[in-house]
Amino acid sequence: VVIQDQVLGELTLDKDYDTFEGEIQWCGKDVSLSLEVNAESKPSWTRARSAAKKLLADCDTWDKAMRELAAKNLTELANNWLSQDEENPRNPKTDPITEDELAQRISLTSLSVTSGGSFTAWFDCDEMFTDHAVTVYGSLKKGLKTANIEG
Repeated sequence: VVIQDQVLGELTLDKDYDTFEGEIQWCGKDVSLSLEVNAESKPSWTRARSAAKKLLADCDTWDKAMRELAAKNLTELANNWLSQDEENPRNPKTDPITEDELAQRISLTSLSVTSGGSFTAWFDCDEMFTDHAVTVYGSLKKGLKTANIEG
């Protein structure tokens, strides 16, 4: 099953995972989009698409808020990782990663949205956390919940 959406583009149903997969432009960058749906329930498809469109329509605000939350929650951890990085000679005591730097260095690569309006955003973190990613969780109704580092 393939849906052509005027805003979200071409979305292909992956019945094994109950997701529609596609690519969107998020603040001018290509990002993978995954809509978590019930493959047997077309209303869930509509709700997930609607939630994704709401996020996308306000991507500048959401992107800024996600970066700020990640920076606030993870900068200290980034500096701890930096202090243990043998390949990178940067000293976290004399040249620490700042919240601004962390916010600027991460880039959204993938967005997953549920039919209930919850979402997970995956950010590439420019090797600040070796090969791990920064994930930000939230929902349209309640806003951002948390930011983590995941392998």
